[in-house]
Amino acid sequence: MLALALSLSASSASAIGWPADYEGVMLQGFYWDSYSDTRWTNLTSQAGELSAYFDLIWVPNSAYAGGGNNMGYMPIYWFTNHNSSFGTAVQLRSMIEEFNKRGTGFIADVVVNHRNGATNWYDFPAETWNGVTYKIGLEGICSNDEMAYASGQPKPTGARDTGDNFDGARDLDHTNANVQLCVKNYCKFLLDDLGYVGFRLDMVKGYSGSYTKIYNQYAQPRFSVGEYWDGNYDAVAAWIEATGSESAAFDFPGKYAINLAFSTNNMTNLVWNANYVTPQPAGLIHYKYPQLAVTFIDNHDTYDDGSKFTGNVVAANAFILFSPGTPCIFLPHWKAYKNELKKLIAIRKSAGIANTSAVTVLKSTTNCYMAEITGRVGKVVVRIGSATDTPAGYTSADIKASGNGYCVWTKVDVNFDRENGSDNPDIPIEVPEKLYLMGNLPQGSWKTNVGIPMERSGNTYCVSYVTIADSGEGKNLGFFTFVTALGTTGASTEWDAVVNNGDRYGAESKDLKVSVGSPVKVERFYAGVNASSACSWAITPGTYDFVVDFETNTLTIYGAGQGVSDVTVDADAPVEYFNLQGVPVAEPTPGNIYIRRQGFNTSKVKL
Repeated sequence: MLALALSLSASSASAIGWPADYEGVMLQGFYWDSYSDTRWTNLTSQAGELSAYFDLIWVPNSAYAGGGNNMGYMPIYWFTNHNSSFGTAVQLRSMIEEFNKRGTGFIADVVVNHRNGATNWYDFPAETWNGVTYKIGLEGICSNDEMAYASGQPKPTGARDTGDNFDGARDLDHTNANVQLCVKNYCKFLLDDLGYVGFRLDMVKGYSGSYTKIYNQYAQPRFSVGEYWDGNYDAVAAWIEATGSESAAFDFPGKYAINLAFSTNNMTNLVWNANYVTPQPAGLIHYKYPQLAVTFIDNHDTYDDGSKFTGNVVAANAFILFSPGTPCIFLPHWKAYKNELKKLIAIRKSAGIANTSAVTVLKSTTNCYMAEITGRVGKVVVRIGSATDTPAGYTSADIKASGNGYCVWTKVDVNFDRENGSDNPDIPIEVPEKLYLMGNLPQGSWKTNVGIPMERSGNTYCVSYVTIADSGEGKNLGFFTFVTALGTTGASTEWDAVVNNGDRYGAESKDLKVSVGSPVKVERFYAGVNASSACSWAITPGTYDFVVDFETNTLTIYGAGQGVSDVTVDADAPVEYFNLQGVPVAEPTPGNIYIRRQGFNTSKVKL
């Protein structure tokens, strides 16, 4: 889509792979052999509860990877068979759709370092998607794969591996143009066809980070996080840099610091000094990379090896929930400590804590880590350890959560009943001064100087009889978003200079398809931070009314002329006329049919 290509032109300022100021919390929705707990139908049955606390859910590779129960880490199919050990392709799509409606997106486990054959070591199936057939042969397997030295097997003819070897499946040659084509479109298929919002990239040590940059720039996920399994800060940071900062990374350095702090009962290990001077929460988040860090206590791999966390689970999760980065909660921890974690997540969300929130470490001793983090709405202080200190300026009345080895203070009003209410009813409603609908409009498709001005009534903006045209991509869809500033010339340079210099209001996931009468959540993309990464909505081409309610942060679309009947009409508003394509008409001609608008009162008339 033209607009998306233009809106992402400032990717150097805002990484495609993970948005800045992101306030979401992630769930790893599986563990090894979690075939029952992670079954797609089981997760779907918990949609109301899980979506109240988690904005992202990471699930295993969903494609067919062989018969019997398996976790999918040696995939056979990419495009055409997504019947896995966790459910059918139909159940997968239903799960993703149900959570998307509730504002929670799914992160796909993308395994492209290696691949298995359908019946032997290397017969990767030919698969057709969107009219193109994708097939990898011997030329796409690394020449130093173990297949090269196996008796009775043909020699792979690809280049040598650009990363670590994986014994057990064929290592793919990412220098090969055909392999790159297949991977790029597989990634795009996961987003555009199945409806995932982003990627967890498996075993990224197996191929150069430069290829992740290629794949992400092509597929344009909103979220991307790589499993660069290394406890060394410099090593993980180097991988992020190799991707051009197009992907986040799991904070393994932070995970091992947390392990050390709790195993030695020495909370000073939770603090590292940024630039050797400023104390900050330990790990990848302590310096330079909080936006691109996904913090965690355990995952499916570490939980099953010598890296398993064996300390105070709730206190450790309190540390990551009140630190920068995007926290990822592990399913076994969620199941075992659900009530405690619900309270901590509710506090983080009510305070508006984001992946880039600033932290001041107040105390760091053997028995006490205490830090204050500043969210969009207010500040939160967390204390980890056996100490009983109270932070200055806070009293026991400000304690919102406490337990063995942790305590949390905040003056923010917290709504703990997230399953039946908003994040925080006391957060002030922010309504932009101006709002324009932009997209595939007949007046000009994604032109920076072409947008339909919307009319404000209190906390609501409305516009009616707007035609969304077909994008011409062969999908029978048109795309649109909302912006707060328009250009004057229509030049592509105005995207960064003008349009993205204002806030944008878009979808929670890329090209999220919306329907008449079904409200969807509106997400704010801030000027100068992530406006250039705003996501558009998709809808069947037609003429509609659009109502954006900033009190609930929702968009509702109605049939033409049906969406603004309950809005108070300003009798003093000027009368405007438009032709049936929505183009303003300065001098209407008697005898013709026009759209007449006065305030919110819009109707078709024949003069």
